[in-house]
Amino acid sequence: MRAFIAIPCPGDLRESLVKIQNQIKDLGRLRLVEPENIHLTLKFLGNVDENRIDEIIKCLNKVSKIDGFDISLRGVSVFPKPSYVRVVWVGVGNGGKEIKELHTRIDQELEALGFEREKRFSAHFTIARVKRIEDKKEFIKILNENSKREFGDFYVKGIELMKSELKRTGPVYSLVHRFDFE
Repeated sequence: MRAFIAIPCPGDLRESLVKIQNQIKDLGRLRLVEPENIHLTLKFLGNVDENRIDEIIKCLNKVSKIDGFDISLRGVSVFPKPSYVRVVWVGVGNGGKEIKELHTRIDQELEALGFEREKRFSAHFTIARVKRIEDKKEFIKILNENSKREFGDFYVKGIELMKSELKRTGPVYSLVHRFDFE
């Protein structure tokens, strides 16, 4: 099964992100992330043997022995660069340090199970995947207008181990296990 570890985006903030999606959706060939699927990926595990899920859960139980924390969503940007866009995302303002520390702890725990550490990590919420931008001028204008936009904040009270099934219509995510912080 394809699996990843994530922080879900709460519904009230998703509405703000959908407004950005609506501004960019007709500017090229984009696949918008379904609102209910918007999340911050802490670690993509890839294809995992279902027999290993219990081991992963044990590791993540150790990681989740932390206090919750606040994060804010701030700014719209792209990967890898504005002249060649593949992903449109919303970044993290406050709470970025805590997310980085959480990511590092997850990497450390799962390394013992044979999962490679990530070389680069950038805390973000993907809102669109891009095949091609046709109206680059308008797209860049929207990026610039929203590069420092504050979308709001929320309290992170846990993480989720998710399963991802790829379908013709896009990925379908389902919860495997939720880990509540202390």
